[in-house]
Amino acid sequence: MADKALAEAIRLFEERIAQGRYREAAKIREDYSLPAEPLQEAVRREYSRVLGLGEFSLAAELAKEYGLSKKMVVEAAARSFVRKVDGEQYKAAAEFAKRFDLPPEMVREAAVRAYNKSMDFGLAKNAADIAVDFELPDDMRIAAAEKAFAAHMDSGLYNKALKIARMYGLSPDLVREAETKSKGRR
Repeated sequence: MADKALAEAIRLFEERIAQGRYREAAKIREDYSLPAEPLQEAVRREYSRVLGLGEFSLAAELAKEYGLSKKMVVEAAARSFVRKVDGEQYKAAAEFAKRFDLPPEMVREAAVRAYNKSMDFGLAKNAADIAVDFELPDDMRIAAAEKAFAAHMDSGLYNKALKIARMYGLSPDLVREAETKSKGRR
């Protein structure tokens, strides 16, 4: 009877995967504690199908979630990364590359582009966050933080400027300047 129940659970899993109902398939796998081996072929078929449709992120997720080969994960993830970069979604590309263990130079390339795009659009605080999140060089972090600090000081947002100065480790002189101005406002 146990073999029959296992076979039925595998059949249900395969059916849900083929229908693109991944959450239901995952629940079936979990509820029945299905071993990975008998599920691999159904997942490979779905991986190939979604890859053919150009759903690279989804293919990468499937490959990673169900333990397909590292090569399959990287192939789909790299294609998704390229699409994100081509669409100028640099931060998303960098986060994706990091999550799927793509080569560090890919993560760095996208992170630097995201940083530069943020700086070009005047989003210095966002650029500083990117520099921290992706461990970009300190000079990039400081340049962005100083630009954000100056913008807040010029706008009279001294407490926010102080917070930025402390958060990003700006010079003690800038911290003092913001402290002095913020105390004068009270």
